[in-house]
Amino acid sequence: MNSLFNHDQVIYSIDTSALIAAFHERYPIENFPSLWREIEALIRNGRLKMSQIVFEEAMRDTEIKQWCDENQLKSDFQVAIDELVQEKVSDVLSEFPRLVDNRTGKSGADPWVVALALTDENYIVLTEENPTDSKNRPKIPDACAYFNLQCLKIVDLIEKENWIF
Repeated sequence: MNSLFNHDQVIYSIDTSALIAAFHERYPIENFPSLWREIEALIRNGRLKMSQIVFEEAMRDTEIKQWCDENQLKSDFQVAIDELVQEKVSDVLSEFPRLVDNRTGKSGADPWVVALALTDENYIVLTEENPTDSKNRPKIPDACAYFNLQCLKIVDLIEKENWIF
């Protein structure tokens, strides 16, 4: 039976910093337009998502917000907060309370990146962070390793999706 959505298909939960780094530093849209068309297709096909908290954080970047608005990506990109995601955020923070740096206010969305990925076995996390192997200064890859989530960088996404440019 054909289905519009293959339930075995990978879905990505992307971190704000990965989106910003790709957009502004590693793969600027003016130099890599075909990459960004592929990313837009992932979003439209329900395969690249951000929890609402992460999406709101990403929209603080004026150029990313403009790109999302111009391409009408919000409804496909942003995942509303529900009880399951809130429960998973609690799970993440109970193991990694320092994933949020209360002193600086930075990384407030990081637990939500991991939590969204914990809501479905088909999720993979996208971040440009590296693991610290430290409970005192954990990063997203540390939480992913603990919860047995696959964690990739944008270049790995390109390979995994077999995109050729």
